[in-house]
Amino acid sequence: MNCYAWELEAILEGLELKALDEREQLAVFGFNLRYILNAKKPKLNKVINKKQQENKIKELFRRTVRKEKVSKTQSVIDALNHFKNRG
Repeated sequence: MNCYAWELEAILEGLELKALDEREQLAVFGFNLRYILNAKKPKLNKVINKKQQENKIKELFRRTVRKEKVSKTQSVIDALNHFKNRG
């Protein structure tokens, strides 16, 4: 595979960031394991709150229907008509 130097640097940077993410996941796992082993009454919600995480994911991918924006000129015309008809 041929690539430019900047492409190679970007690939290597991405691989290092991936390794960093994996180390972070292992650290979180270690802290969760420490909590579970040392707590008198460990609760799953303190380790992971599945419902909250599902809601965050759904919110990220939710398609919202955007209301049509009223143009500024239309709102100005509406205001002028309102004051013109006042009497």
